[in-house]
Amino acid sequence: MTSRALRNCILLPAAVAVCASLSLAQSGNTQILQTDPSIVYTGTWYPNSESPNIGGSATLTNDKGATATLSFTGTGITWIGVLDPYSGIAQVYLDGTPNTVDTYGASTLYQQPLFSVHGLAPGAHTLSIQVLHQRDGETSGSWIWINAFDIENGGGIVGGVSASTGRVEQNNPAVSYSGNWYLNTNPIMSGGTAVLAMDPHSSATVAFNGTGITWIGYQDQWSGLANIYLDGKLISPPLDSYAVSQKVQSSVYSVSGLSLGAHTLMIVVTGTHSAASAGSWIWVDAFNVK
Repeated sequence: MTSRALRNCILLPAAVAVCASLSLAQSGNTQILQTDPSIVYTGTWYPNSESPNIGGSATLTNDKGATATLSFTGTGITWIGVLDPYSGIAQVYLDGTPNTVDTYGASTLYQQPLFSVHGLAPGAHTLSIQVLHQRDGETSGSWIWINAFDIENGGGIVGGVSASTGRVEQNNPAVSYSGNWYLNTNPIMSGGTAVLAMDPHSSATVAFNGTGITWIGYQDQWSGLANIYLDGKLISPPLDSYAVSQKVQSSVYSVSGLSLGAHTLMIVVTGTHSAASAGSWIWVDAFNVK
């Protein structure tokens, strides 16, 4: 394994292996192309019709903050794209867990596995690829390519995943992320983990079916301000998550009395804080759906 391949290889909890250089499983694979309706794109992406791509086409972008999100069922997934001298770095979230992937290549190579996960628990998962518009010291560009995905023992979910009533952990496939979020592992958190961010415009969005929802977070003297969007509508003013002393698994925001059906709650980091706070951190630990 090359040193570059090692940079795209980590181990997740529960013996889930993630490695860009792993060979693809040959049995039980479903391959979907970049145009599949189960993939949702944001930002500006450009079509590419180079014949070496699987299916003769791919999509690419260097638009900072652009995302491609795929919800799927299965036990593994591989993102297939292009390695070349003009490709950059992407942030990949698998069920809320962030991973940094460098797609630079010394020469142009098509149909390349850029990120692979095997040994997932059967069921629904969400993979989100975010364009950082960043590059390492060797590349002359920051392009990110998507050609296809190989899904093991499953397939894409058109329309994404929605949470039903009950406790929804921050790594549930119904929760999608953009921006820079950091994983915190601590037994005081719901489920033992949470995520936190302070970069402006970083966001966490949960899709749910119900009549209400509560955002469960962590609050302390270093917590900041967040904008809350319910079904796309801004709830103002910004919510202040500052607390004089530590509040664990705290109900940071709650809404009830919604019409029964599909809704979304989006938490957007402002990167600002009140005069009392010493920081701008926003924590997402879990959600309670009613």
